[in-house]
Amino acid sequence: MVLCYAALGSGAAERLHNAQHAAEDAVLIASAKDAGHPLSHAPVHDESNCEIHCQLHIAVMAAAWVPLLICLGLFLAFLTMLPVRLPVQQRLAVIPCRGPPIR
Repeated sequence: MVLCYAALGSGAAERLHNAQHAAEDAVLIASAKDAGHPLSHAPVHDESNCEIHCQLHIAVMAAAWVPLLICLGLFLAFLTMLPVRLPVQQRLAVIPCRGPPIR
């Protein structure tokens, strides 16, 4: 889970997916060139035509909640660190003596 989160956060997953698209496009361009029908432009891959791109970029919409959740967690952590006052305990019987007299 941590590796997946790190791959998404660092952009490694998107770079890997873009490299996969580039390889597919190179094969498509090479096959079109061999057939004698050159492509006027390379295909564009984005959220409108690639489901994986859409899934990779959907986390951007939830990013606004992350700082709020982090701040809320820090606030709760600091609340638990506040000193707690112990209730005052009354002594029921106190005998005011110093002990036996010293000679």
